[in-house]
Amino acid sequence: MNKKEFEITKAAGIKRYAEENVKVGYWRPGEALQRSETTHNNLLPDGLRTEGHHFYKAVDAETEIRVGHLWLKVEPGEDRRGFIYDVFIDEDERGKGYGKAMMIAMEAKAKRMKLDSLALHVFAYNDIARHLYGSLGYEVKSLNMMKGL
Repeated sequence: MNKKEFEITKAAGIKRYAEENVKVGYWRPGEALQRSETTHNNLLPDGLRTEGHHFYKAVDAETEIRVGHLWLKVEPGEDRRGFIYDVFIDEDERGKGYGKAMMIAMEAKAKRMKLDSLALHVFAYNDIARHLYGSLGYEVKSLNMMKGL
């Protein structure tokens, strides 16, 4: 991913992460965009060049058209763990197997990077993503619960 692609991806990710946190009730609409921007800026102080963070675009093998992206952070430490911060397939490209293919490619890349594990977060309402990750062997390791009052 080049710098221009990164900036576009980051801006869209900030907006999407704000919307998701509002949808699940974690953040209020008036604060969500700022909180998301702060979170992203804290995670990526040097933008595309932030140490340990890797950004990949997904491209259709036949048409070479961009169909999505993935953001991976290699966690520091001896355990060599990877955390996937964002997996996104463009809306008009969903349901074509790109998400699964991208995750399988990421697992192969992680093995070449000598990572011991990959982790990610998925919002509970996202049944499609939860099904995909489950089908690839990802297991729930913790579960947040909330009750509105």
